[in-house]
Amino acid sequence: MIQFNSKKTLEYVSEFQNKAQSIKRYEGNPYVNGDNIAEHLCRLNRLLITIAPHLKNEFPDRITLIEEVLVTLNIHDDDEIIDGFDIPTAIKVHNAKDGEEAEKFRLSISQLGDHIVNYLLPLFTAFRQKDSLAAKIAKTLDNIAGNQLVIEQKIGLINPDQARFAIEYVEKVKGVSKTTDSLIQSQIDQIIEYRKYAASHFDELKSVPENARKLLDIDVLNHPLNKTKINVPLEQL
Repeated sequence: MIQFNSKKTLEYVSEFQNKAQSIKRYEGNPYVNGDNIAEHLCRLNRLLITIAPHLKNEFPDRITLIEEVLVTLNIHDDDEIIDGFDIPTAIKVHNAKDGEEAEKFRLSISQLGDHIVNYLLPLFTAFRQKDSLAAKIAKTLDNIAGNQLVIEQKIGLINPDQARFAIEYVEKVKGVSKTTDSLIQSQIDQIIEYRKYAASHFDELKSVPENARKLLDIDVLNHPLNKTKINVPLEQL
């Protein structure tokens, strides 16, 4: 019989949930208002459940795929929760400390028993190594969701480097599935369509500096990305 420590389980969930709610994302980005790790995870869960039937149709032989992706999404940022801060994607060096992060994650869940470690740790590690279909889908959804606030709040898309970064961020996770590729293309289309709209309705935009007009003339599909300008306010570009 598997041992179950309900007290430690409740304490663990409370600790990680409260920490996740306190850790802000998009620090230093003048174009995005709001978002923390807990909100990010909730967005990822909603994104997954709304495409789950399509993924099941696309991968009918992968019976546990949705469960694996769901669990992976919910734990993939636990290293940031453990550390207490989120490093913005544009400046983060990915996969630089995979072993260290996996060990910290293992220690954080070890209080829940070996059966939990054996269930969660391989999924956490696979996400870092991108060596499973579930991990690749989880990473793709993570990038898509990471772009959504920038696209929803729009003004950052006027900055050609912020727009270009968002495009490259999802383009690099293309090819995992037809379902996620469709989401990626739709997201890129949203970016291009908004920039076209903003260029033709510039006088209707609120709180946008006049110098931003010229930024909308730039073809972001062919624009060479300069990461140092992603978080530069429009009036300084």
